[in-house]
Amino acid sequence: MAKKSKAKTARTKTAKAKPAKARAARAKPAKVKAPKVKTAKPKKAQAKIAAQPMVVTLTGNRPIHEVAGDLTAAGLSVDQVLTSTGIVTGSAHPEAVERLRKVRGVGDVSPDHPVDIGPPGSQIS
Repeated sequence: MAKKSKAKTARTKTAKAKPAKARAARAKPAKVKAPKVKTAKPKKAQAKIAAQPMVVTLTGNRPIHEVAGDLTAAGLSVDQVLTSTGIVTGSAHPEAVERLRKVRGVGDVSPDHPVDIGPPGSQIS
């Protein structure tokens, strides 16, 4: 009989343990996932506008190197100063064109366009 009482005790412990786990599981708050809220995504910045090649024609009222220095301060990246023709070439952002035109001694600011005359001896020249 002693064997039977031990078996009953073991069953009783197991039987009592299950409800305790069940109670513990019920006592824990259920995890609630918050609904995903769509937020406005910031607009992607537009691609930066690259500097464009420019040709600046001078009036001749001021020394060309002084005007070239003022053009640099106004946003032109100077490539060449052509003293004999009174022209400064370089590149600048399109936003800087109005500032370049306001520099004292500047006659005109215009975009530079590539020119190709073809190879020598070609039929089209």
